[in-house]
Amino acid sequence: MTLAFTTSWDDGHPLDLRVAELLARHGCQGTFYTPRRNSEGRAVLTRSELRTLGEGFEIGGHTVDHVRLDRSNLDQIAACKLQLEHELGREVIGFSYPWGHHDAASRAAVARAGFRYARTISDLELGAGDPFRAPVTLQLYPHRRTVYVSSFVRRGHWRERAGQLACVIPTRDLEARIDLLLVRALALGGVFHLWGHSWELQEHHSWDLLDRVLARIAAAVPRKISNAEAYAPATSANTAPS
Repeated sequence: MTLAFTTSWDDGHPLDLRVAELLARHGCQGTFYTPRRNSEGRAVLTRSELRTLGEGFEIGGHTVDHVRLDRSNLDQIAACKLQLEHELGREVIGFSYPWGHHDAASRAAVARAGFRYARTISDLELGAGDPFRAPVTLQLYPHRRTVYVSSFVRRGHWRERAGQLACVIPTRDLEARIDLLLVRALALGGVFHLWGHSWELQEHHSWDLLDRVLARIAAAVPRKISNAEAYAPATSANTAPS
């Protein structure tokens, strides 16, 4: 199986435009999940900035106000799709669960709204799986080892994820972790999915790191795709998630 590379970026911060510049420089694709307001008080893309970003990259939903989903606010799912489609002038088919929180009710609401897939933060994966529980490989964030171990235990799929866990545990260096994962992914194939937040890149001074990582991945992986290409091609818009 050949390897594909995709990225995704949550929260719709104006610094997403800087991420987009780096992705374009290295010939990489990706998806930006953009609320239209942020309940935590962070800035979000203006309508003009959103349209500029959408000229080159897939835009996905992330609720209207960047809220953790529960049964009281599931209307935020369909509302964000309608608002993004109005602002962009085209269909929006992907969604990302804020903070990765989802359950049967939220997954069903995503499908009813007409989204074709929804991305989680279930990490250390190299496959596609259920399109309404689309996984990721690694967050571009310097997590402690205990965070990876806790996530591994909590999220299951242990046999499929054990090799990836073995790549990130031996070193504290994020760049080395990515390099080790890339070697394994090239051997196994599938989807290498790097995700993050542009505002975290700024806080952790990680722009040069992202530039170096994208350069190496772009040279090693010919197939660069959006999240939609990774998770939605074989999915009907009416598929009911479990």
